[in-house]
Amino acid sequence: MPEIRWEATADETAVLDGYCSATGKNRTDVIRNLLKEWSKAKQHEAIIICRVAGINPVTPEGERK
Repeated sequence: MPEIRWEATADETAVLDGYCSATGKNRTDVIRNLLKEWSKAKQHEAIIICRVAGINPVTPEGERK
């Protein structure tokens, strides 16, 4: 599994740590769940855009309109 690193502000970290303390979850699980939910939403958005535009992304490029 690839590792992703980034910097967070002290305020962002305090909120994350407060949430983790209140729920008993750890940072990794919270961040992973946020990213998973965001990714699902973006995938759904892309599917809707393709449907509205009449695009089938699995169609070979030469056969697309």
